[in-house]
Amino acid sequence: MKPIIFSCCLMALFSHSALALNLQQAKQQGLVGEANNGFIAIVNANHRADVSQLIKTVNNHRQNTYNTISQSHDLSLIDVKQRAYFKAVEKTQRGNYYQDSDGTWRKK
Repeated sequence: MKPIIFSCCLMALFSHSALALNLQQAKQQGLVGEANNGFIAIVNANHRADVSQLIKTVNNHRQNTYNTISQSHDLSLIDVKQRAYFKAVEKTQRGNYYQDSDGTWRKK
């Protein structure tokens, strides 16, 4: 039962409707990608202020979700972030960026 609830929570995390369009646009433009710590990060150093705000908003939402999942499923926060990262990379669309375990940005 816990894996099902955990998966549902992760799906909700990555489908936040108010942010999804803006986040997806930023990903498609190569501005942000899925970092290896479970959050999103800037791929290209040249970015606009609205991209920084988007990253802050998305990452704050993710942090709150990770905390909730960690507490409700008796998992370490590190474990939750790692699982979320793998799920995010799995869902990353072709042409979008993700960070490998060494911190190198890769295009899927």
